[in-house]
Amino acid sequence: MEVKTALRPRVSWVLFLVLVILHLFLQLTLGYGHSTPDLFVVALLIVARGVNLGVGSLIGLLLGILEDGFSARSFGAHALSFSLLGLVSCRIRDIFVGDSAMFMAAYFFLGKLLRDFLYWVATGDLARDPFLRIFLPDALVASTYVSVVGVGLVIASGLFSRRT
Repeated sequence: MEVKTALRPRVSWVLFLVLVILHLFLQLTLGYGHSTPDLFVVALLIVARGVNLGVGSLIGLLLGILEDGFSARSFGAHALSFSLLGLVSCRIRDIFVGDSAMFMAAYFFLGKLLRDFLYWVATGDLARDPFLRIFLPDALVASTYVSVVGVGLVIASGLFSRRT
């Protein structure tokens, strides 16, 4: 079932709020800490497709500030990486027009990889691990998870077309 065009912004904002609350619930209440799945990235990538550059960047900044509240090592790195991810993901909508399942899988996968790379660059040399140690095992698994969750949510909510 595909959501009518007029309802798409509402559905994406509801998904955004649910994902943000679920991320905070998993991180704070259940005590997963930094091993929490990155639902902030999924929320940002879903909502950023329907807003302009300034709003997408502001939403990313706010999510980054929330995430930075739990990080003592590199305060501000999450805010920068989420803000730039919101900016880039809003711009992607103008460059690549697509909402098939394959496009969305690549969109979520590359969005998570970009966010991890931006975070790695923003943290100082003393606070970060070597590039290959982070990106080969951890970032690929996390990006695959974000891609599966993102595509599953988009399909379940009806925010995509039936093309493949």
